[in-house]
Amino acid sequence: MKTKMMWIVLAGMTVLLGSAAYAGSTEGCGIGRKGSHGDGRDGSKGECPITAKVEKKAHMILEKRADLGLTDEQVKAVEALKLKAEKDGIAQNAQRQAFMLDLAANLKEDKVDVEAANTLIDKNTSSSAAFIKSNVAAYAQLKAILTPEQLKKLSELKRHHEEK
Repeated sequence: MKTKMMWIVLAGMTVLLGSAAYAGSTEGCGIGRKGSHGDGRDGSKGECPITAKVEKKAHMILEKRADLGLTDEQVKAVEALKLKAEKDGIAQNAQRQAFMLDLAANLKEDKVDVEAANTLIDKNTSSSAAFIKSNVAAYAQLKAILTPEQLKKLSELKRHHEEK
């Protein structure tokens, strides 16, 4: 019976981790990439790719503020969104690491509490989904700060930068 429970839990974790990776929820968004601890031990920042996208776009906007003709209000709004994304990323990484520790402790027991493991998994999955949705909203807000002309200019600057 104990072996059967372990196989059920193992199969459930395989499905959960596999489906999250397939859906694009990778390192830092709730599921770590192979070979990455997500905590910087391997040189990675362990951040969600969506968070990285928000931070990279915000960085470029701020770096090119003069070329884009940003107002002081726009600069403050971009800086605030970038800071929020960074803080949220740190919180999500800590939450993900705590989840993995709790789950590992549960699986280490002689008698695995499947219900407790399922509760942990459900909580982590919903938390990761909320985090990803928040980052998508932040990315949309970031783009909404700019005027259509500034967005066009940013695209041109990005293309020019990539050609170098």
